[in-house]
Amino acid sequence: MMNYKEKFCPYIKNFNKVEFTESAIKKVTVFVNEIIKIKIDEPHHIIDNGSEFKRFFTGTLGEIAIEHFLKCNFFDWTIGNSNEYNQADLKKIGLNIGVKTVEYGKFPVVHKDVKRPEIINVKIDNEILICGFASIDLLNKYQDDALILSPSLRARNVKSGFYGFEHLIQFKSIEDLKKLSAR
Repeated sequence: MMNYKEKFCPYIKNFNKVEFTESAIKKVTVFVNEIIKIKIDEPHHIIDNGSEFKRFFTGTLGEIAIEHFLKCNFFDWTIGNSNEYNQADLKKIGLNIGVKTVEYGKFPVVHKDVKRPEIINVKIDNEILICGFASIDLLNKYQDDALILSPSLRARNVKSGFYGFEHLIQFKSIEDLKKLSAR
């Protein structure tokens, strides 16, 4: 098994940090609890509901961290059927880029059949480390199924774990992301 500390920790100094206040954490907690109430009957959520709160909470914080970092608004606070929300996280600001956020100690889960670039984040307590931009090629090159911790997710054979933290590209603005995603 790949060593997380070797693959992640040497690069922490390169990552940008966004810290959250307790009131922001509370707002996200209320939102995530509402999501779970509404999505509880969706087939995908019935099958794979092991740690939904943690997954939605981490993902939401990651997207909001990118909003703060880029000084723009794109996060959608509405709730509905998952099929209607399966699109690039930055679509609202004209970018076909997703945001993948994972808790410290875990590798980001990415699609095996990569459709778009991703911004990779890591959550540590009440802060998000913005690790960088991963192109489609990068996501394809540095993935390993053995990094998927959930047996049920691994059995679906559609996701893999990303481990190429040292290859992520730093960005500072929406313009930087436009250039990176146009490559």
